[in-house]
Amino acid sequence: MSLGDCRGLALGVLRMSRAEFYDMPVGEFWEAVNAYYENEESERRHIGELVRGAALRLWNIQLKKGDQIRDPSKFWPMPWDDVVEEGDEAVRELESLSDEERDARAAAFLKNIGWMTNDGRE
Repeated sequence: MSLGDCRGLALGVLRMSRAEFYDMPVGEFWEAVNAYYENEESERRHIGELVRGAALRLWNIQLKKGDQIRDPSKFWPMPWDDVVEEGDEAVRELESLSDEERDARAAAFLKNIGWMTNDGRE
């Protein structure tokens, strides 16, 4: 990222003055950028939850009491739900592996499809 990009981010997105930008240490600038994007993600998530909740309510009023969906993540999964479906053993197995085991499996797969040689080169 260039100085111009950083300055544009500071002045245009973070609403800093030129003096604030040039007086701020680099580490503090990146902390401010990270805090800004975390806040943006929090707002997106909040809006997503509101929309999902409203859609679920509208869906459920059309169903009999016993058929209604109680868990919003079952109705409309969102990226932050981090839900593994029941019966998805492959995902559970991969999550239980160490980094070294995952690396070994990836290398074996790449070797199997011809993208890697026996000595680990591509």
